[in-house]
Amino acid sequence: MNVLNHAQPDAQPQEPHRAFRSFWVLFAVGLLYVSFGVCFGLLEYGVPPILMSRGVDLASMGWVIALYVPFGLTFLWAPLIDGKPLPWLSYRIGWIALSQCISSALLVVIAFGEGYLAHTLFALGLAVCFAVATMDLALDALAVDIIGPNHRATAAGLKVAALAFGGLIGGGVLVGSFDRLGWSGTFLLTAGLPILTLLPVLALTRADQPRATGRARPSLWITFSRPGALRQIVLLSLITTATISLIYFQRPILVEMGVALSDIGWGLGTLAPIANTLAALVVAPFLSRMAPVKSLLLLVAVSSLAAAGTVISIADDSPSAVMHWALLQGMASSALSVIIYALILKWSSKAQSATDYAVLCGSSRLLTTVTLMAVPAAITYLSWSVFYALCVGVLLVLSFLIRREVASLGEVRP
Repeated sequence: MNVLNHAQPDAQPQEPHRAFRSFWVLFAVGLLYVSFGVCFGLLEYGVPPILMSRGVDLASMGWVIALYVPFGLTFLWAPLIDGKPLPWLSYRIGWIALSQCISSALLVVIAFGEGYLAHTLFALGLAVCFAVATMDLALDALAVDIIGPNHRATAAGLKVAALAFGGLIGGGVLVGSFDRLGWSGTFLLTAGLPILTLLPVLALTRADQPRATGRARPSLWITFSRPGALRQIVLLSLITTATISLIYFQRPILVEMGVALSDIGWGLGTLAPIANTLAALVVAPFLSRMAPVKSLLLLVAVSSLAAAGTVISIADDSPSAVMHWALLQGMASSALSVIIYALILKWSSKAQSATDYAVLCGSSRLLTTVTLMAVPAAITYLSWSVFYALCVGVLLVLSFLIRREVASLGEVRP
């Protein structure tokens, strides 16, 4: 059943109902992406500057970045999500509900565990990431299943916008308020969101149907043996790594330049997600209706300009300029992420959508995680100018290689 594009015999009388149903699907899915964005934003953009403000140096941040590993390994348990519905709720939503409840409970434990040993906190954080990654996996599969081809660009833009808005809360508001909220308050607030954002999606259980019987059991082999799959995996992995690498280290750089944690949280942490949300929402119609390849080239050019500006600002010891270039870089990266997610939706099959999506998206995240873990140690030997030049170079090459795939996103018109 395709909730967004299912044809009705009496289409005219049913039009208002179908419009409301389409809105509710996007609303429910978007809220869960916001929840994911808050948890991921706190981890990705909040924890590193919080720890660095407490005396942890950049070279020691590799173990924090290792928390991202579960997001790159979801393909290992994706066939289970595809083939084994849980005995409550529905096919995908059962897994979503279980994962949200587990992550919420673990965040409550962390909230009261500020004095725990470092390895205990790391284990708890890793468990939260496994739960959140599983929710994201099941949610992405649900989006593939019930969102039709006419809405792929819209759904991709919605995901990036919702993640950016979640990042505003997790990496902006919570970081800016950390001195006032404290450890317990920060993680307790985060723990409440998974449960609250779960409620709207419970209304979609009727639309959440399992795959048809008689098809092959979901497996990684089916995904990897699909024509063009390996090329798609390599291209997505490299472009995701280059895109995220361009924006990840801006906050640690600002801490090293002496910018206060509250200024980073209330400045870059709040302005960047708002700008990123707008960029994601604006680029989606261009991919659906206009010239996707021109949009891609423009975004790569803007990203290159922002990277050059960042390097010059670091050399001039101008943290305010670094923050301004970070805003521009974030907008370009968010818009590029819409293209990435639209391609993943296009290349994931409904027969085993969780597995296909996990392989395409998870492999990208895994390579990104490994790269980010290596950068803090490598940057002592390489300058930021060399690092950003490498990222931009990879992005330029990849924009040429994926131009045909991106052009196909404009073939389907809403």
